[in-house]
Amino acid sequence: MDKKEIISNFFKDYNLNQENLNLIIQQAYFKKLPKDVNVLADECLGFVIVLSGNFRAFIMSNTAKEITIFELNKNDACMMCQDCVFEKIAYNIFIQSTQECEILIIPKELFTMLKDKYPKIYDYVLKLMAMRFNALVNILEQALFTPLSVRLNEFLKAKAKNKIISLSHEEIALHLGSSREVISRIIKTMQKEGFIQQNRKEIIILKDL
Repeated sequence: MDKKEIISNFFKDYNLNQENLNLIIQQAYFKKLPKDVNVLADECLGFVIVLSGNFRAFIMSNTAKEITIFELNKNDACMMCQDCVFEKIAYNIFIQSTQECEILIIPKELFTMLKDKYPKIYDYVLKLMAMRFNALVNILEQALFTPLSVRLNEFLKAKAKNKIISLSHEEIALHLGSSREVISRIIKTMQKEGFIQQNRKEIIILKDL
């Protein structure tokens, strides 16, 4: 799929005039990112459409403990900029590629113009922000009030593909805001109880968690 087709499909319901649609096609650009790149560290990318790969958005405590808020996969979109949407709002959120990714970027200035000009895009941005904020609140509530063993069970079920989870204990700990040692201890108990089987960097679900 070429750039024109991607952009036309994404904005087909937003009533853009042809001049602005052409402007997006002219200024938007592709970018490939290797694994483990913090996309908010060095530059403001702007509005991003994920074409392939996976990103993990997370917050970090003062002790460098991380907890995942949401993930971005193929066809997802996000404002990958600390002040891309509303200049008065600042987010202390990190977004990192978990594998090789390809994205289509609409520059910050252009997307801000579109947001201000088209009510449907403005509404879309508000809904996107609300969804991300709700995800943050839900994750923090779970971290505070839900036992880690329950959160781990739900995480494994969500990540399983054909009952296989291809993540290390360290990676799982980063997602859940815990330590590798604690996650390993819970997983070892689950294995003893016959719920899972462990191989190298792979967990297999044997029966319903």
